[in-house]
Amino acid sequence: MERYERTAVNAVLSMLLEVSANPKPGNVDREDDFDDLRYEDFLISSASSFPVFLKIARNEMGIGEGIYRLAETTSRIHKAGNVHFGAFLLLTPLVHAQGNVRKAHEAIKSTTHLDSKFVKKAFEVIKPRVMDAENLDLRDEVERMLEERKMNLYEWMKLAPEENFIAGEYVSGFRLSSDGARMLSDIIGIEKDINRATVHLYMKFLSELVDPLIIAKKGYGLAEKVRDMAGDYLELYLKTGNLAVFEEFDRKLLSIRVNPGSVADLVIASLFVALCRGLEI
Repeated sequence: MERYERTAVNAVLSMLLEVSANPKPGNVDREDDFDDLRYEDFLISSASSFPVFLKIARNEMGIGEGIYRLAETTSRIHKAGNVHFGAFLLLTPLVHAQGNVRKAHEAIKSTTHLDSKFVKKAFEVIKPRVMDAENLDLRDEVERMLEERKMNLYEWMKLAPEENFIAGEYVSGFRLSSDGARMLSDIIGIEKDINRATVHLYMKFLSELVDPLIIAKKGYGLAEKVRDMAGDYLELYLKTGNLAVFEEFDRKLLSIRVNPGSVADLVIASLFVALCRGLEI
């Protein structure tokens, strides 16, 4: 398998492993669907993204266009709205750089305002829920601002609120994704199982970060509460080694319709970087 094909496979595999991880509190997985979003929607989105990821890996399109093509291609097939928008934002520059976070950061800094306009166009296709932020909120008419200021993706994402760690990855050089890849490699050495390691990493991030998707849908206070609850359940898991402790937490989050989707996207990026670094599953 050529290097570019392997990179595209790793991107698809990272999405498949994340959505299949179970029990994964609050999000769709192989045992939990939402009324408007099914496990199969994630499988379809993942599989149909491969041809676009291959073109991105071969540098046949820029980062902004890659994000748009992923959004447009996959949404034509699964018909389920926002399935992987955050994941596409994170994965596209990483795939462009073959999983090298330093090169991905350099690529982000080298984008133009045309890349930003493509991302705005991708948002119009998928219409994800986003946090309010002056000059960043994609629901506003920002194309004129991007054009007038000639803002590339790096400059645009610098305007994001601190809690928006998806945008923050563009600015920090994918610090969380790189840390997650390292943690995943350490965890799988202990867990000896990719499902357990993926759930463990998901809970680790959830216990440390306030999820911007929860903030956008339910408010900051509840996002903080979810983070603190995740810490309690992770501590219980580390004491017992029993994955079933997360099933209770899952039921609680599903009952109040809270889904930490941005944390799931971060797990996808971490899986991808780890796979590119040689993680064996």
